[in-house]
Amino acid sequence: MHIEDDGFETPEACVQWCQTRTYDLHVLDDGARVDLDWWNAHLREAKHEIQLYGRDDDGKVVTSGLATVQRNDLRPGSELITADHAGLGLLFLCAAWQSAHRSRRFKRRFPDVFSTQVAEGDDPLRTIKTVLDYCIKTRTMPNIHRDTWSGWPMTPGVGVSLLSAFMWAADVSVEGGRAQLIDQFGVSTLIHEGWLEDPSVSSFTLRRYHRYNQLVTSWATKTRTNPELIEMWLVKRWTARVAEARHGERAMPTLF
Repeated sequence: MHIEDDGFETPEACVQWCQTRTYDLHVLDDGARVDLDWWNAHLREAKHEIQLYGRDDDGKVVTSGLATVQRNDLRPGSELITADHAGLGLLFLCAAWQSAHRSRRFKRRFPDVFSTQVAEGDDPLRTIKTVLDYCIKTRTMPNIHRDTWSGWPMTPGVGVSLLSAFMWAADVSVEGGRAQLIDQFGVSTLIHEGWLEDPSVSSFTLRRYHRYNQLVTSWATKTRTNPELIEMWLVKRWTARVAEARHGERAMPTLF
């Protein structure tokens, strides 16, 4: 999607917000308070050989309790992960960060990444491991499933939003540039601004995600900022709209 072709201009409020922010401070330092005990207990119960860590207020790595995970920590080889499989470890760290992030308001849900239909003796994690390995090693998406209705690779228990977070962390390239996070709040802002696409992120096909990624990247190029800041503004704008609406309802006089 090209902004110049459809007249879908970058909102002025977005331009002003992004131009007063920096990538290092507002994107890479964007932190979430993760409950390490909850995640590591679920990882043990699911028989994953993975442990997640976080940081205390001084930036020291800690192993338990509530701890900060920054977006800069979401990368292959992160010191906040010990895992027998690097891709799975990164995926779960992304899930922990995403679900704990106050602005994004995802429900905390432990991804069940085991394949349910496997032959006896086969690794039930082989499907998800294959996709994650491919993304990390090639920084691209596997194309073996692009004949399916959605176009997405098979990733049991992993939805579009979490997969996009993993792809960003793995520096995966898609149409439009580096894969960007996709959040229901952000897409709702785009719909409100006039983007004529499916409003439900969970039903996004890979082609629709590419159009979304191209739009975010186009806005960033036009306004000389980063796509990550554009995506953050979209999410924060929807949160602000909801807060404004609630405040307005409280301020309205009782009519009955």
